[in-house]
This record gives sequence, C-alpha cells and structure tokens, in this order.
Amino acid sequence: MSYTRVQVFEMPQSWSETMKMFQKTVKPELNALKKQKVVSSWSLVQTGDSNGLLIVNFPNKAAMNKYLKIMAAVRRDIEADTGAQSWVYHGPVKASG
Repeated sequence: MSYTRVQVFEMPQSWSETMKMFQKTVKPELNALKKQKVVSSWSLVQTGDSNGLLIVNFPNKAAMNKYLKIMAAVRRDIEADTGAQSWVYHGPVKASG
C-alpha cells in the first residue's frame, strides 16, 4: 500500500525567494531520495503569494518513515531561518475500482 504526505507551508517571504531556497536546500534532498527509491514522486504547488503544498508519495510506510528522519532536520532549519510555518497530513492510499 502506498502512502502520501502533504505538507502545507506558509512563508513570510515572497514565492520567488521561497523557490530559491527550495532549489538550494530541499530539491536536492528530494531528488536523492527519489533516486534511492525512498520517494516514489513529489511535487510542489503554489497556493498563494507565499504559501504552498509539497506532495510526496512513498511506496510503503517504511520508506515514509525513512524520509521523515532525513527531512526533519531540513524542515527545522528552514523554519528556524525563515520563520515559516507548516502543517503535515499523511496516510495510506488504497487502490479503488
């Protein structure tokens, strides 16, 4: 059973500044995890001037837990440096039909 994790975030800076920071710190980590097959896929969606969603899919719960351990430090550093806020929702995805 695959798992999806959605992180809703709000940054005090503009979207362009957020994207520069994302390209430098988060994207390389996500791509490395995808190469290791910890992450099945990920996408970033802008939802406002300084808000967004990071949607990450995992092949199983063990992979999601590995992701959490690796990315927790990255998220804490970003929140400490920028004053960002984030909320996370996750759960299993069941096939239908």
